[in-house]
Parts: sequence; structure tokens; C-alpha cells
Amino acid sequence: MNQRKVDSIRSKLARLARNECALYKKDGECDIQQCGLCIVQIKTDSLPGNVCPYFMKHVLPAETILMNDYLEYFPQGYPLKKAKKRLSTCHRCNEQFQSRSNAAKYCDFCRALNDRDKARARKQKERRQVSRD
Repeated sequence: MNQRKVDSIRSKLARLARNECALYKKDGECDIQQCGLCIVQIKTDSLPGNVCPYFMKHVLPAETILMNDYLEYFPQGYPLKKAKKRLSTCHRCNEQFQSRSNAAKYCDFCRALNDRDKARARKQKERRQVSRD
């Protein structure tokens, strides 16, 4: 985990909470939290250590880029976390790629190469048949 990125996300979350959260008061106090402090003011080892339901539902969705960066650190299966698309392995170059369908065998680059090779073979077969006639 990149600590510089974590600190950057944490500071952006704090700024968003100070400026936009209706429950945020002076000195980082919060009406909804049991401890009385806003979740952003509490330092933890990991970002999802403290989660405020009000902040997650009403404040954070306004900043989609920050929300996506924040949710990267949440465990798989968290309700707000978007599931990643299924990765497939390219049959030609053995690289991982996001498949668009369950029948996809090749990445975008290799699919173009494969189409070119098939077109070449098809044309050669056609030329052989024409020369026989």
C-alpha cells in the first residue's frame, strides 16, 4: 500500500468532510459517531478502518474519482465497491485482459493480428482455388 497515496486520499476526505458534511462541526466533531469525532480525524493504519454511513451515502458520491480511489482499499464484496470485470488470458500472448464477452479469446491487439492472419489465409485459399479452375 502506497502511504503517500493513502495520506493524499485521507487529506482529500478530510477536506470534503469539512466543506460538505452536514454533521461535521468545529474541531472535527460529529453528531453521528459514538466517539464524537469525524471518521476522517481518527488516524488508522488502513483507510477503511473507520466508515461513517452518512458520509459514504450522502457526501462522498459527489466526488466520484475520490470515491473510487477510497473504495480501492475496501475488501472485496463491500456493497459500494464495484466488482471488477472478469479477466481472461489471451490465447496468443498470454496476457490478462478484460473480456467483453464469455467467448473472447484474444486481447484487442492480438484480436486484430488474428483477424489479419485469418484474412490472409482466406485470401490465399481463394487464390489457390481460382488458379486450379
